[in-house]
Amino acid sequence: MKSSADYGFTRGKGVNLLVGKLIYIIGAGPGAQNLLTGEAREALAESEHIIGAERLLESLETLIKGKKKDALVAGEAIAEAIRRSANKTHAVLVTGDSGFFSLSKRLVPLLKTEAARENWEIKVLCGINSVSCLASKLNVAYDGAVIKSYHGRLNMDAPAQDKERLLNELAGLAARSRQCFFLTDKIVSPRLICGALAERGLDELCVSVGERLSYPDEKIISGKVNELLGRDFDSPNVVYIENGKLKQKNGVNPPVHSPVNPKDADFIRGAVPMTKEEVRAISLAKLWLKPEAVCWDLGAGTGSVSCAMALAVPYGRVYAVEKDAEAIELIKQNKEKFDCYNIKIIEGEAPAALADLPPPDSAFIGGSSGALRDIIREITGKNPYAHIVINAVTLETLNSITEIIAENHFPGAEIAQIGVNVFQKTGKYQLLRAQNPVFVISFGGEA
Repeated sequence: MKSSADYGFTRGKGVNLLVGKLIYIIGAGPGAQNLLTGEAREALAESEHIIGAERLLESLETLIKGKKKDALVAGEAIAEAIRRSANKTHAVLVTGDSGFFSLSKRLVPLLKTEAARENWEIKVLCGINSVSCLASKLNVAYDGAVIKSYHGRLNMDAPAQDKERLLNELAGLAARSRQCFFLTDKIVSPRLICGALAERGLDELCVSVGERLSYPDEKIISGKVNELLGRDFDSPNVVYIENGKLKQKNGVNPPVHSPVNPKDADFIRGAVPMTKEEVRAISLAKLWLKPEAVCWDLGAGTGSVSCAMALAVPYGRVYAVEKDAEAIELIKQNKEKFDCYNIKIIEGEAPAALADLPPPDSAFIGGSSGALRDIIREITGKNPYAHIVINAVTLETLNSITEIIAENHFPGAEIAQIGVNVFQKTGKYQLLRAQNPVFVISFGGEA
């Protein structure tokens, strides 16, 4: 490690010849002294002014006793404290590793301009992050794991739809990855995470929570989601989730991949009408689905469109609205067959059944039972920019839709008529079989 003389000033007999300031940004590990690196200890010994979260200052008190201390965690406040300080050497303690979801990412740019002007030196020191700490205690390799920080992503006043989107993403990562580590806070807590996974049918996933890692009262609690439901955990903590259904290939943890638009023959069928494969493909394209989208499938039937949507939005949610009991049972079966954890079945009839649903990014209307105008009003009332696709097989329905589009001046309106002919083998011959022509009407989205 460089000495203070290397940075343009000397120390000795209480005399400092000011040429600049030396600022250490130290990855302090999970928090306890025993996981500090030797380099970090040397920097703390040399520094006159120590800045960090109160819990870090308390846990390292024996190493920094007698030094000037400021309990600060906001980047701007830390930068201002260093500017105003007459001290020459400063140590900023950040939890975990300084390069891993760390305050240093924000702090270094805040200091750089003044550092260049005032001849300050910034030295970033690495530390042990909570993920590597928990992985070692669980005896698991984590080089192929998905790692996501949810620290500070939500506040207490966050809108319900922001919370919904975050939990959709979180559940999608857990369902489609063999290993996940989630960095938490008091809002996005292990309790909230387990509740979200259970609500989406992922209650068999294996979860481990590392509480207060490195401290004397450290605990690691493991179990399936349904075993940890409703339980509170001490902070700070980190969550590890393992999906036993997925297997490694060549040491890599692959996400789940299914065809976005399964073949008609793969669906469990009954007497319930089903949107055909080729029509589904075009309708899905017109919906402009994003991985994190919230979708509605109204008049879901067998769930063929719901399943295709769910596979296309792995970090989103699909609300399959259906009133028919036989159809609802088919949706449940197809949801399970295609592992579409992110479908939520809403039993009821639109538009009444839509009142409590979150605003959709995309909505597919396969059946409206004569309430098309009210259904579209409900969709656009919740999100004026939703992408809407309607399938129609009669001229009366088509005329009704074109009237509604004209009355409301919906942007991007397109109408396509699809006629599909499929070869089928009859004896030794291949014959064309015509499917009923379908109108695919699409509109909405950003103007």
